[in-house]
Amino acid sequence: MTRDVSRRRFLATVGAGTVSLIAGCTGNGNPEDDGTTAEDGTPTTTADGDDAPGSDGLLYAFAPDRAVLIDPEAGDVEEDLTDELDPGLADADWGDARLAGNDRMFLVEASENRLGAVDLGRRDLLAWIDIGQGATHAFHPVEGEIWVHADDEGRFYVVDTEALEVTQVVQSGLEDAGHGKLLTHEDLRPKAFATNTNDSFGHVIDMERYERVDSLDVGEEGGTHYAMYAPESGLVYFERSGGDDMPYFDAETHEAVGRLGENGGLSITPDREKLGIWTDDAVHFVDATGRDGEVLGSVDLEGRGPDDLSYFEEGGTLYAYTANTTSEEVSVVDVDDYTVETHVPAGAISQEGRFLHRSGALGGGYYFTTSGADGTVPVIDAAGRELLFEVEVGEGVDTIRYVGDATGAWY
Repeated sequence: MTRDVSRRRFLATVGAGTVSLIAGCTGNGNPEDDGTTAEDGTPTTTADGDDAPGSDGLLYAFAPDRAVLIDPEAGDVEEDLTDELDPGLADADWGDARLAGNDRMFLVEASENRLGAVDLGRRDLLAWIDIGQGATHAFHPVEGEIWVHADDEGRFYVVDTEALEVTQVVQSGLEDAGHGKLLTHEDLRPKAFATNTNDSFGHVIDMERYERVDSLDVGEEGGTHYAMYAPESGLVYFERSGGDDMPYFDAETHEAVGRLGENGGLSITPDREKLGIWTDDAVHFVDATGRDGEVLGSVDLEGRGPDDLSYFEEGGTLYAYTANTTSEEVSVVDVDDYTVETHVPAGAISQEGRFLHRSGALGGGYYFTTSGADGTVPVIDAAGRELLFEVEVGEGVDTIRYVGDATGAWY
C-alpha cells in the first residue's frame, strides 16, 4: 500500500489553516487516551435495581451505517445496536466513544453535530445532545463532565453527564477553528492543557473557571496536536503539526525547558518512566524522569505507519501494541529492549483521504483494532500475539470502545 500523505505533512497542512474533520486521530481505543482516566467496568444492573444485560467485558464498535456490541470471547456480534441509536443511521461520522463513571458512555457523531449518551447497563440510548460543529474528540477530565472539542469552532462544549446538557462553552483556541485535544492529570487539576492544529501554541485551561488563561509559544511553524504530561519530571510536551522537533515546558511555571529531536504522537508508559513518540516510520522512547530529553532507544517499523501505543506487561517485560496504518498488521514492540517482538495480521484500512488512522485498544486480555477496508474488528490474543477472530461490523468501521478491565497508557 502507498500512503497518500505522511502524518506530519497532513498536520502541517491543517496547521496552515485548512480545517478538516479528523475522525478518530487515535483517541478511540483506550479509555485513558489524551489524559483521561481509565474505567474499571460496568454494573450488570441499572441504578433502580432492574435486571439489565450490562456491557462488562464487551466491545462497542461503530461503522458509518452500523453500531454493534461484540463478545470477544465468542468472536461474534452479541447485539446489533443500530436501530437503538438511530433507526435511519447512515454515513455517520463517529469520533471518540468515552466512558464516564461506570454506567455511561458518550459517543461523538459529527455528521449531525451531536453527542450520544448510552446506558451501559441497559445498552440503550439515553439522549442525543446538540454540540458544536466538527467534533472529533471527547474527554472525561473531571467527575460529572464530558468535554467535547468542536474542531470547526476551536472550542470545547462541556456536557453534564447526569443532566445530559451543555452547561459551558470554552474557547480554547486563538482562532475560530482547528482540531484540538485536552490533557489533564490529577497533579495538574484544575489546570488542563489544550492543543489546536491552527495555533502555534499550547493553551492552558482553567477547568473551574471554564476559560483559557495562558498560551505557550511552541514556535512559528504549524500548530499543536498531541500533548503529554510526565509527572516524574513535571514537564508537558506538545507535538507540533509542523517542523521536526518537539517543545516541552514546565507544567507549573509554563516556562520553556527544551526541545526533543523527534516530533510525533505521544504516550507514556505505566511506570511513568518513558515517553513514547511515534512517527511515520518508528517509535522512540525518551527518558520521562529527567529534563534533558534523552532518547533511550528507538524501534524501526520500516514505514508501517504506527498509530498510538497500548502497553501491557508479561513476564516482567513491558510490551506495546501499535496499530499500523500502511500495513495490514499490528506490531508488538518490546519496550525494554527496543526491538520488534512480532507483527500480527490485522486486515486493511482505507488508503483514501488525507489522514490515515487505525483505532486500537487493549482490554480483557485482548488487543482490538479496526479494519475499515475489510469492515471487520480483528480480535487478538494480547499475550499470545495471535489473531483469534475477525468480527464483521461494516465497511469503514473505525471507532471502538472496550468496557471493563482495560489497560494501555496509565492515564
